Amino acid sequence: MMALIGAGLFLTFFSRDFPDGLQDDWVRENLGLVARYVIAMMLGGAVMGYLLASMFGRAGLGGWIWAVTGGLLASLVTGACGSLIGLLPDLLADGWQAQDLVSVLFGFLVLPIAAAEKVGSFLIWFLAIAVTHLLSRYERARSGYHK
Repeated sequence: MMALIGAGLFLTFFSRDFPDGLQDDWVRENLGLVARYVIAMMLGGAVMGYLLASMFGRAGLGGWIWAVTGGLLASLVTGACGSLIGLLPDLLADGWQAQDLVSVLFGFLVLPIAAAEKVGSFLIWFLAIAVTHLLSRYERARSGYHK
């Protein structure tokens, strides 16, 4: 779920800058770069979802607080992790440069920027976190894991 959320946040952020989507000239010329970053954000989301999976699926109000906190943390770090993964081909070709750090740190802002202008995207994010929490809770109950 966090992989889908990571890719969705990037696409929401991306759609803000390119309202014509795939019809935009820059996007058509750089479709490979766009695809690389969508995949990178998915991988970053998958890594963060794996690392923070224990924050989801707990019972009660405290469980919901843990899930929203985990979702927020995972979403913020997914952006940075995805930015780093997306930059890897450039880093391997050119080596590490100071501007690469700025790009990676800017990844932390993908969620806030994606949600800032589109309240609907924040609601979709929250719904995705709620579904993740409920699926995790179901899996915990099914497997007998109660920690």
